[in-house]
Amino acid sequence: LAAPCEVTKLTVSNTSAAARYLKVYDLAVAPTVATSVPVATYIIPGSTTGAGSNIPLMLPDSFQFGFALAITTGAADSDTGAVAANEIIVNYSIA
Repeated sequence: LAAPCEVTKLTVSNTSAAARYLKVYDLAVAPTVATSVPVATYIIPGSTTGAGSNIPLMLPDSFQFGFALAITTGAADSDTGAVAANEIIVNYSIA
């Protein structure tokens, strides 16, 4: 969303056996992975059953410019590892 907002709900599931990483950005444009700097990075635990998320947000979480996200296979801000199709599901609500 390319406008100031508040995230009021965020859930993530991962059907890969390996952990993945959700990177959250306060941007009015799509992030450039490995160049844009995330405001937070969250681990998404691996579980072939899609067992849920591990995202401790203090909701609502405010974004001054906009809410953008990316998901990678590594935790580093510079990581560009792509996840497989249909591996991650993200649900969120914004106000």
